[in-house]
Amino acid sequence: MIEKMIVDADLCIKLGGSNKYKYLYDILPLISKTVFMHTCAHTEVMMPITSVNQLRDLIAENKVILVNESGLDSKDRAIYDAAYKNLKKVMIDPHKPNKGEVCSLAYAKATGIPVFATDEMNLQPIINKQLNTGIDDITCLRIVDIIKKAQEGEICISRKVAKALWLIAGKKKETFDTDIWPVTIVDGAGK
Repeated sequence: MIEKMIVDADLCIKLGGSNKYKYLYDILPLISKTVFMHTCAHTEVMMPITSVNQLRDLIAENKVILVNESGLDSKDRAIYDAAYKNLKKVMIDPHKPNKGEVCSLAYAKATGIPVFATDEMNLQPIINKQLNTGIDDITCLRIVDIIKKAQEGEICISRKVAKALWLIAGKKKETFDTDIWPVTIVDGAGK
């Protein structure tokens, strides 16, 4: 289990996208002891209603803690502002501003949160270039990484649940079955 992480809106939207299963509510607390979410990212979770409701419940039960830079001391605020400025140059499109990721990553850098839970596939190289210096480095945790943790027994999620999670996130069944968590045949039974 991860000690602490900060979660992005896209991961919440994807994990919470089922009317039948409460994967956002059930799985986030299995991954990390403490889960933070920047208020900017929180405001980006507007739909589906299942994601909104699951996130609201996690916050109400203190399983997700909302944070922002206003409560940082002057040293951490300076780190936040510098990280935000670096990221803004390469991540915020003035025509389609999406500040949640930038605010979350800047907060993570300022406060030493080592994991950013997101499903953005091309974000790690940007983080490596703009933020990671060897001190308080940040690693992205994507849905595929959550499933790998389940497959390796680090978190208690069955293959069946992992596959449903993969499909709810809008990913291809074939990719899951062949590349992510292939079925193995043991004595004629699928495992």
